Amino acid sequence: MSIESSIAKRLDELVEESLALTQGNEYDQVDGAQAHKCRGWLAAAVNIVQVVLTDPDSGYRKSIEKIAVADRGYMIHHAVGEVAAILANLVKDNQTGLLTSVANHARAEVLDDFLDHAEMYIRDGRKNEAGVIAGVVFEDTLRRVSRMHNISEKGMKLDDLISQLAKSNVLSATKAKRARAATDVRTRATHAQWDEFDENDAKTTIEFTKEMIVAHVDK
Repeated sequence: MSIESSIAKRLDELVEESLALTQGNEYDQVDGAQAHKCRGWLAAAVNIVQVVLTDPDSGYRKSIEKIAVADRGYMIHHAVGEVAAILANLVKDNQTGLLTSVANHARAEVLDDFLDHAEMYIRDGRKNEAGVIAGVVFEDTLRRVSRMHNISEKGMKLDDLISQLAKSNVLSATKAKRARAATDVRTRATHAQWDEFDENDAKTTIEFTKEMIVAHVDK
């Protein structure tokens, strides 16, 4: 299951779980046991929203965080209901592709940070470490791009994925050639074949992977 589908599944589960938690007694209150469950649910809701919405200024995120920290006492089930309504809208946003876009943007930032570390290793003359990081990020990016274009990547070799992406016109012939060169660096670095690639090979892999991220992931 991909990260995006896991997030969508968890959002659906939280909305479903909220139904039982929002029911109060005849005084519109909850007992201690239900209050504990409500607090646990709110913590889970805050966590998933912070994972999905990395921008702390996001309206959804700010609203949920504000509701979750308010002291409602034995009327905490109202907080659950309010947050659940917001999560329901997030579910709708996911159905329109918004959450996938947000998740991809967040992932792009993470991948770019890794590549920045690889560039630091290059500057320090440590091309082996740079090659390992660049190769791993390249593979992650290529597989992510494949999934985005509905190409099943599970269990497939990188060279086969490149062929599929080229066949689908996601990669031009020139970019497919560059992708295969990056794959070669990935393979050699993974198998500690340090003498089989040089600093320029690592640099080229970093540059091409950054291009892929900008063109396909960070959208």
